[in-house]
Amino acid sequence: MTLSDEILERNRAVLDRMLGHRFVEDICADRLPREAFHRYLAYEGAFVETAISIFAYAAARAPDIEAQRWLVGVLDALVNRQMPYFEARFEALGIAPATALPEEAAAFRDGMLALAETGGFLDIVTAMFAAEWMYWGWSRRAMAAGISDPDLRAWVALHVDEEFAAQATWLKDAIDRHGGPGDLDRLSGIFARVTELEIRFHDAPYAEPVA
Repeated sequence: MTLSDEILERNRAVLDRMLGHRFVEDICADRLPREAFHRYLAYEGAFVETAISIFAYAAARAPDIEAQRWLVGVLDALVNRQMPYFEARFEALGIAPATALPEEAAAFRDGMLALAETGGFLDIVTAMFAAEWMYWGWSRRAMAAGISDPDLRAWVALHVDEEFAAQATWLKDAIDRHGGPGDLDRLSGIFARVTELEIRFHDAPYAEPVA
């Protein structure tokens, strides 16, 4: 079993909780309230700005030029494709960018950034692996179930396309390529912590927005 597979196996219970989250189940059942989706987009758009810093830390600490090339490509995609996507959707849907975040969403943002600021390359890669592997998994299920809202369907589709799949797979492979048995306990703990933060983040859209 590879290191990344061992991490997944150790975290099966918490990952299953996230994959069965109310937010996921509502999308798969085509019943997610539109206002919850719009709040989620605002919170997710705010996090993408933080993700730029997270991946920049990873690029700075990358162990070789191959990893740096990939991560520079990730940064380019975040800045030049993902941010414009959110900006365009906010304008089209009349969503105000999140200038303040509810506690659950802020905890995810702040926890991920703190990990990137203090952790090494493998720590950052594992944190983003936890986030993106989870998204890739439930988004494929949601697309297969059918989504009637075209804006929600387009957002979910972003997480099943070839580019996102390649990134999730690259993160998994990077753990196996650069990590070893001695990293298992630490990285498994990071995966668990990030997934718990993701669960709270996905609770946030059901609460009233921050004033």
